[in-house]
Amino acid sequence: MAQLSQAASNSFRQTARTLRHKKFKLRSKVDIVSPLLCDDALKRLTPSLQAYKGCTVIDINPGLGLWSSKIHEIIQPRKHYLAEPPRSPFLPHLASFASQENARYQLLTWEDKYCWRPDRYVAEGLLPPFEASKSQEPNKSILVIANSAVSQPQSRSRGTGSKSHLALLDWVHDIRRRIGFHAGGGVRMLLWCPAKDTTAIIPRTIVSRSKISLSLEMTCHVEPIVGSDESARGKQKRRDQSVELTSAKRVLKRMRDSGITLPAGRESELYKQVQEESKRADEGNAGNQAPSATVRARGWHKELQELQDRFAAGEFAKADGMRPGDQSKLPRGAERARTSQYARMVELENNLKHIQKRTNAAEQLLQEQAGIDALDTRANSLPPNDPQKQAVLQEMQERKKKLQERLEMTRNPHVREEFVYFKHDRKASSQVPPLLMWDQRRAEPMKAYDEEFFPEQSLSLLDIEPKQPLLFPLAEGDGNFSTTLLSTLFQNGKNNLTALETLAPGAFDALIPKVPALTDPGRGGERDVRDLPISRLTPEMAHGLTKAWIEWPFKPDLIDI
Repeated sequence: MAQLSQAASNSFRQTARTLRHKKFKLRSKVDIVSPLLCDDALKRLTPSLQAYKGCTVIDINPGLGLWSSKIHEIIQPRKHYLAEPPRSPFLPHLASFASQENARYQLLTWEDKYCWRPDRYVAEGLLPPFEASKSQEPNKSILVIANSAVSQPQSRSRGTGSKSHLALLDWVHDIRRRIGFHAGGGVRMLLWCPAKDTTAIIPRTIVSRSKISLSLEMTCHVEPIVGSDESARGKQKRRDQSVELTSAKRVLKRMRDSGITLPAGRESELYKQVQEESKRADEGNAGNQAPSATVRARGWHKELQELQDRFAAGEFAKADGMRPGDQSKLPRGAERARTSQYARMVELENNLKHIQKRTNAAEQLLQEQAGIDALDTRANSLPPNDPQKQAVLQEMQERKKKLQERLEMTRNPHVREEFVYFKHDRKASSQVPPLLMWDQRRAEPMKAYDEEFFPEQSLSLLDIEPKQPLLFPLAEGDGNFSTTLLSTLFQNGKNNLTALETLAPGAFDALIPKVPALTDPGRGGERDVRDLPISRLTPEMAHGLTKAWIEWPFKPDLIDI
């Protein structure tokens, strides 16, 4: 089976290579060339795609068309529009799809910017005019599938973002205003994008949240179907292992309850670890296998383990002239004669000791923070006139003051940074529901390999479904206010809501009282709003700030900001 799958992938890879003739100088897309990857992804998606049988498929940048044809077979669309740029090397290949007898394919040779514009499809008579509807049901008469991955990095000068990010910001804007494809109800999109783009789209840690991820959280559920090691790493920091494992265990339970499994060979390292722990727990052999609360897996940990195993097996010596396996102490002056393997092992062991010392110090601070949070939760559960409430709040403030003093006395800045970083990640993951969409995923994404794409690159598949009913709609003309507000907050150097003052003097004092969630610990807020980082704003808070900003009579004109 593996050999047949590899042969099929090689065949599609060769087709893609042949079609990419040298005369085509345009930046080329990354194409899916693995039939097995398509089949594995669609095995998970097929149950929910049954409701789309006979719909209209808008297929943006289909490229080689392998994924397109697989989708076509499952849902048997009424019409399948293949929107491909006019200089694409794949046009002759895609034209063969449309020339088939009784074909429901139609090839559209449009510039890329038009492929994403709903009004172009109406203007060409391909879709009926969009009529505004108050329906709270999703629009299953249209399914959008798209590929935003290119084989050469896009320029991000002058504030521009990746194609994925720009397309999704427009997508969210249209959902909230109920226009374009979404006029008759939210439309679903299956998006292939570079794995590195998912860092901003569906971040795995609070510090990586951005304007685009918060905008998506307000309007959509984004489910990662296919991922890769790069989408797990990216440029984002990693959460401490305890939070990551807790999240993964919740997902494993959801998968078991829903009967979802991962195909063999497509399990992530995190999934394997949770499966192993679950197996030990079922057998009553969990023992002391729980990881340290703050020690995170790093790329060189595996290298260190391998070096230690090789040294114990006698494969290399400490220094030149010593026997392999000799554990005696190096004589004075022999450090220069250490073997390269032993020197590397010692270097990594010292790194590990340094990190463990730092994370242990941060963990002590985090345990104190957990006690403060417990008092906060207790105070929040007491009635306003309960005499115990004031006593609990006073104790909380005293402990908070002592913790701040300990932080100021901590000499290592990395300990303070790690404490703050982990504190907010733990708070976000403990909210109900968890703040990050990554923690709300229904199943673990299946692992893809670079060789399943051509040119070889890490891609992810995201299933983007608008939330129904839409909790945070925008009136006509309000979208610019929301965009300006979120852009200002996330791009400002300040990490809390005092950044509102950069919009207009007095904005902080005027807007904060209008959004009670900001100071409600039960809704993700902080009693002192200055303790709430922008990266922990919930969709409810962001929408409340937008409404308060729109209604504030002293706001400046957008052109003046």
